[in-house]
Amino acid sequence: MTHSLHRQGHVESLKEDFVVLAYGGAQSVLATQKERLSKKFPRFHKMLKGMFSKLGIIKILRIVRKRESKEEFKTAVVLNSKEELYSYLKRLKDANTGKSVVVSGLFDEVNSCLKELDLCFHTVQFSLGYFGSTELLPREEILEMTTMCGHHMVSTRLVEKLASDVGKGKITPKEAVQAMGKLCACEIFNEARAAKIIEALIK
Repeated sequence: MTHSLHRQGHVESLKEDFVVLAYGGAQSVLATQKERLSKKFPRFHKMLKGMFSKLGIIKILRIVRKRESKEEFKTAVVLNSKEELYSYLKRLKDANTGKSVVVSGLFDEVNSCLKELDLCFHTVQFSLGYFGSTELLPREEILEMTTMCGHHMVSTRLVEKLASDVGKGKITPKEAVQAMGKLCACEIFNEARAAKIIEALIK
């Protein structure tokens, strides 16, 4: 089961939204934590980097990294087209990292990439959508954005507020989706796709 399974939207929009999760294998724990730290706390990361450099710790870490995989891959990556997906999966295959890989996206698009790469899937999961009092759900366009965070950390009201601010010219679509993306702990929020949805929403 993957938390990226329930992304909503029309087919044309979802053709610009693929998530690849890669776990295990030769992925460096240090590299993963460094990436998260630099993204969430850039100033603190810069300070630590300077301190580690003076103490010679960075040289030691570089020696350790040479023993790892020739090519590092993020634990989670968001791609905006089938072409990007194909390229990324090809790199994963060629690197032969031994990672367990989960791909979320339109089945036909993902399956087509796998066939071209002479790969086959181990398991297929489909989202069956929502059940119950669906009339209580927010608008479809809002759901398209909130479901891009696997843990639903991007709230409906925040999306509505930011969309309103974009419509009033207070902020740009890019600034709005960056604010949403910061709340996504799983780091699979597709900012490029969200910006297009907001632009369509305010027209």
